[in-house]
Amino acid sequence: MELETIIERLSENVKSVEAKIPAQQDRYIASIGTANEKIIVQHLVREWLDSHPNELPGVILKDRRLGDKGCFEIPYPDQRQIKLDFGFSSSTSHPGADNLENLEWIIEFKKINFVGDTGADFSERAVGKLTSPFPGTGPILLDALRITRHSYGKRRAVILLSPDVLVSQLEICRDHARRMHPHFPDRELDRYDVLKGTFRKNESLDFESVPLLPFIEKIFDLNGINYSDCIHKTITGLTGHPIFSRLTLAGWEIYSSD
Repeated sequence: MELETIIERLSENVKSVEAKIPAQQDRYIASIGTANEKIIVQHLVREWLDSHPNELPGVILKDRRLGDKGCFEIPYPDQRQIKLDFGFSSSTSHPGADNLENLEWIIEFKKINFVGDTGADFSERAVGKLTSPFPGTGPILLDALRITRHSYGKRRAVILLSPDVLVSQLEICRDHARRMHPHFPDRELDRYDVLKGTFRKNESLDFESVPLLPFIEKIFDLNGINYSDCIHKTITGLTGHPIFSRLTLAGWEIYSSD
């Protein structure tokens, strides 16, 4: 299976996941935008398996920290306290592939948020996760470096999950039924006002990941990472949250340095 197919399968299930993903905390509106990376990945893969079971034969939807089987949270052999997000073998995988330690694909995901559930500005943190040249700060660079050391996969990839927020979201937010959904226990919150202030201080620039992808690749280049052309896809029309109506997935295959 090629990375393009993986991105396509994950993308085509975004809307169904958005409709059923639970809120991570009571104060958050349930949405891919507010969910954590692990929960998003597990829901996307579950939907993929449900819609195309023939493509993922033998994949077990379990956290491998709970036993020796499962496609999620697979320990790194040399650092078992660190876990790989997702690993699997497809129906078109290499001879001898399995869903244990001879995986066709191992994948690390990196979710960013330019803004939060309230519309507050998280862009400095998001840009750091995208383009920091320092692995210790936890950027996508760290995932790309780390995954080359995992011995279970024949092929490797890193995939970005970015709930982009464009200036045009203001109009959607203004008219959204959950604009005033309680977030703070002691005061009201108007997400439209907060988001409007976030855009005002950022010169009304769109919070969008695709223009930043070449900067990620420059950081990869500086660290000697061998990678494929980026494959990216943006899903629009999500309606559950007044702030988040888009999700961009962007992936690179990471090649061994051997």
